[in-house]
Amino acid sequence: MKKRSGFTLIELLIVVAIIAILAAIAVPNFLEAQIRGKYARAVSDMRTLATGVEAYAVDNNHYPPNNAANFWSTPWQVTTPISYLTQGRLKDPFANWKRRMGGSFPESRPDDAELYSYQLIVFLDEYNKLFGTRYEAPIEALDDPSGNPGAYELYGAWKQISLGPDKMYYDESRTDAENLALRLFDIHYDPTNGSASFGNIYRTQKSSEGRFNRN
Repeated sequence: MKKRSGFTLIELLIVVAIIAILAAIAVPNFLEAQIRGKYARAVSDMRTLATGVEAYAVDNNHYPPNNAANFWSTPWQVTTPISYLTQGRLKDPFANWKRRMGGSFPESRPDDAELYSYQLIVFLDEYNKLFGTRYEAPIEALDDPSGNPGAYELYGAWKQISLGPDKMYYDESRTDAENLALRLFDIHYDPTNGSASFGNIYRTQKSSEGRFNRN
């Protein structure tokens, strides 16, 4: 009878341990690469959307308004009736509808929750004269004592937003009033704080990198 050779239990445990160690090293690096790729895509997409918004403004002498039905999504005017962009409904790779503006979206356009946010920065009186009451402005885009005073000076005429890797627009542990008071809407995503750190990715009319500072 020939003696059969095989792995001992200790050898198998050593192999399993080595595989576990390699997986522990590889998986985080893979996730980091995914986040970096999505971040690069978001920056590129918002640059494309900014091109369409600016082209629209050249022809119409004003920027696209916020949509009253859903003022936090990409303006449809950049594709209809004139196609300033061939594809304007670009999706935010970090979109999470349950954590975006409380998840309140029109049932007729549920996919709007997946789009980048667009906010036209407005002065209330001028906005109503230009667009009438059929459009609305989100409070953080309203340059008015009742909204976000100084917003136009800070951002310029418009602001675009990606939720960033944390997939949250604001700090959900605070009330809406606290978020507005602390201006947590304006916290930037900074990859040096960790790939999934809190904060949004911005682009504004004044800054291609979405950089702005409050005094």
